[in-house]
Amino acid sequence: MTRLPALPRRPRAANARVRAGAAGLAAVLLLSLAACKGDDSGPLTPAGAALVASAPAVAATKVPPPPVIQSASTDTPAAGDLASVESQLDTTLTKASACSTDAECRTVAVGAKACGGPTGYRAYSGKTVSPDSVEALAQHERELAAAQARASHQVSPCFMLADPGARCVQNKCVTGRAAP
Repeated sequence: MTRLPALPRRPRAANARVRAGAAGLAAVLLLSLAACKGDDSGPLTPAGAALVASAPAVAATKVPPPPVIQSASTDTPAAGDLASVESQLDTTLTKASACSTDAECRTVAVGAKACGGPTGYRAYSGKTVSPDSVEALAQHERELAAAQARASHQVSPCFMLADPGARCVQNKCVTGRAAP
């Protein structure tokens, strides 16, 4: 078995120079700190004198607290809290569930997941209520639900729900397609 040649060693003189340089730097730093320690370091510049003179006046100044920011709230259900809008949407969709054919039934997306998309779909009949008014109310409910999810840092599964469609079963609109 062959031996590899030994690696050359660093000369000790280089290490001694590094130690001497570090010691010299430490000595200079300590001397400079000792020079700054004295309270009477000479006359102040005009800017320094003005700063020292204004210190008591600045310390005595009372700073008012920051203004309180209040959220704007209205009492109308359409612009109110999430619970009242959900209640109004539920009442509207419950009253608009009567149907006679599948063609009358529609779906609307409700709720809002934290990562986007609706939490579900509800069925209603376009015969008894305007689809535009239902969609506007549901859109407002989705916006409020999304804002609440953001404010409370909710998490949700990030899969998109497909619109299940709607059909008329026993004169009532329900979600889901008819079996083939």
